[in-house]
Amino acid sequence: MAGKTRDCEPTLTDSDVLDFCRNGYLLLEGVVDEDVNRRTLEFVADDTYYEPTSILDEDWFMEGVVMNSEAAGAVRCLLGAGFHLPVLMSNHRVAGPYAGTGGWHVDGNYDFSPEVNYLQVFYYPQDTPVESGPTQVLPGSHLIRNKARFMGHLNGIRGAVPTTSPAGSIFITAYQI
Repeated sequence: MAGKTRDCEPTLTDSDVLDFCRNGYLLLEGVVDEDVNRRTLEFVADDTYYEPTSILDEDWFMEGVVMNSEAAGAVRCLLGAGFHLPVLMSNHRVAGPYAGTGGWHVDGNYDFSPEVNYLQVFYYPQDTPVESGPTQVLPGSHLIRNKARFMGHLNGIRGAVPTTSPAGSIFITAYQI
């Protein structure tokens, strides 16, 4: 799987790309087929490891989620032709809001840059209301250099947006948001 790239038809308009550049995220609601959602939930029920990367070996998952025409087309618009496919899959399913994140934080190996070279792509195979504690984003925060250690004490930030969505939604964000 490592090093594999793909190309596909772009699906975002110029206005959609500008909105992403301004806000730092895009939410594609209900774009994954219900059968794929069901199979995904069954898979992660059997593979409870927090990184069930073997799901990337499942053709139905690759076709239905990773290469979902709307999501992959959006990734293609943001990263360009020949974007790299994921080599790791994480499972952050918890019951209710999860306090273990340490409050507001920057995900991953944060490297501030105005360029969009990396994306985080979240897939919600189940309905994700605010009560379940979905990821929250602060629109535009990817444009501000910030140190994660200065964010942990924050409980809530005015203007934050919870990524509530129906089953089968895919949420794409700038890696440094």
